[in-house]
Amino acid sequence: MSQTGPQPLAGMRIWLTRPAHQAQDWAQGLQAAGATVAVEPLLDIVAPQDEAAARAALVQAEQADIVVATSVNAVRGAWRLRPDFAPRGMLCAVGRGSAQALEVAAGRPVQAPQQGDTSEALLGIAALSAVAGRHVVLLSGEGGRKKLVSTLSARGARVDKAMLYRRRPAAIATPRLVALMNSNDALVVTSGEALQHLCALLARCDRQQLQDALARMQVVVPSPRVVQLMPDDLFQCPPRAVTRMTVDAVVDALAPMWRCARQ
Repeated sequence: MSQTGPQPLAGMRIWLTRPAHQAQDWAQGLQAAGATVAVEPLLDIVAPQDEAAARAALVQAEQADIVVATSVNAVRGAWRLRPDFAPRGMLCAVGRGSAQALEVAAGRPVQAPQQGDTSEALLGIAALSAVAGRHVVLLSGEGGRKKLVSTLSARGARVDKAMLYRRRPAAIATPRLVALMNSNDALVVTSGEALQHLCALLARCDRQQLQDALARMQVVVPSPRVVQLMPDDLFQCPPRAVTRMTVDAVVDALAPMWRCARQ
């Protein structure tokens, strides 16, 4: 999106909560749409607790029939822990971003859903419909992706996880949190875990300090499933779920609301 083109978010203030190493391109894209962006991650991406176990899992993954990347962070973690990682099986990925990262790292084509960045979308592709007797390794972070594990196992696959990173809740002092809420019109939350951490932080605050912010704040989340993690009485504006978590999708979700607010 060009800075000289249309700016549907001109004047809007957005708190972008993506992990710091992934936030720069997003911030630039939102700024190109006219927004002022505050980057303050809700989660930090750090090394797994057991790096030796992660490396051993990557050795197994090289012999697996199918290797599935569940995030860009998982791809980064795999090649950080094992720079010569060379999986031989079919490559799949949850979402376009993960697929692109895996294709660049492995130098081979990657199967991914045409629409959606969810486990459900990936499970719908033809390549994963008949996996009985096959060994599948998920490149992932610690925790999560239970839907992938349970469904692929039910289809007869042997499923293992290579846990290559972990998400650590970011420490945000209460005065800083109140300032972020009161000085922004929208916030972009890119995972369920980040949203749960935000809700826990807000629960410790004085609601009177946040009354105006909670009434006007527009929240963008990555899926309807994540919406269910938000307490009904927290934000007055219904959260906006996007099917593909991209800058363009976030702009499209926020632009109509912002247009109405300025009229």
